[in-house]
Amino acid sequence: MDLVRTAVLRWVESFSGDKLHGIRFLSANPLLVRTLAQDGNRIGTTLSTLVDALAALLPNPAPADVLHLRMALLSINAAVEAAGPDTFTDDDILAAAHHNATILIDALLARSATR
Repeated sequence: MDLVRTAVLRWVESFSGDKLHGIRFLSANPLLVRTLAQDGNRIGTTLSTLVDALAALLPNPAPADVLHLRMALLSINAAVEAAGPDTFTDDDILAAAHHNATILIDALLARSATR
């Protein structure tokens, strides 16, 4: 299960200021996102594939476990949205996302270890 934790945290740590700008851009342009989805280039496909692969490594994952796993991976998006137009720096957002992903994945793995 260390692999699950490592993968989630590396996913979150892979984000940079440039990627945060991309998330903000897509959030501000839902028509673009819908257009891309219609062309078969669904944004989020990679995330779904990663969630499925990581969930398969958990012992007897419940649907709620998969949800928590997805939430840990999406902590970066949640931090960007929560920051809104305020004066948070990209480093603040990245640190908050990492902190929340760590809490979520550690709680998930602790629950999984007791089954």
